[in-house]
Amino acid sequence: MILSNIQIYFKIMSRNMDIIKKSFLKGLIFSLLFIKLTLSFSYGDDGSLMLMVTEKTCFVCKIWEKQIGKIYPKTDIANRFPLSRIELKEFVSYSKIKLKKTKITPTFIFIKNNNEKGRIIGYTNPEMFWWQVDEIVGD
Repeated sequence: MILSNIQIYFKIMSRNMDIIKKSFLKGLIFSLLFIKLTLSFSYGDDGSLMLMVTEKTCFVCKIWEKQIGKIYPKTDIANRFPLSRIELKEFVSYSKIKLKKTKITPTFIFIKNNNEKGRIIGYTNPEMFWWQVDEIVGD
């Protein structure tokens, strides 16, 4: 009887360890994917990028995502300045390119040849956003 209880105990512990391993691996994969999506940027042909400094709790950022974020990847500007998002807390320690720091979200930073070409601080409406973008990227 004692031997069978010990065997049952080890079977239960073995199953629990399998569940813990699977949960750990899922968490690890999710974390690595999150880091890749937030910290690795896809640059345009000439090393250009539109970096959006955002925050999960930013109400204005959510409005921008609904009004502009869905269509931005389909625009010609997105081909020249692909959008990459970075959380404000990660941007504070961002050192890939020397940029003036901000505490305001959303902030859109246009980068070309590893230099800041222009910046939009905040968001009011689509018309104003596209006008500001055109002022920055217009050639």
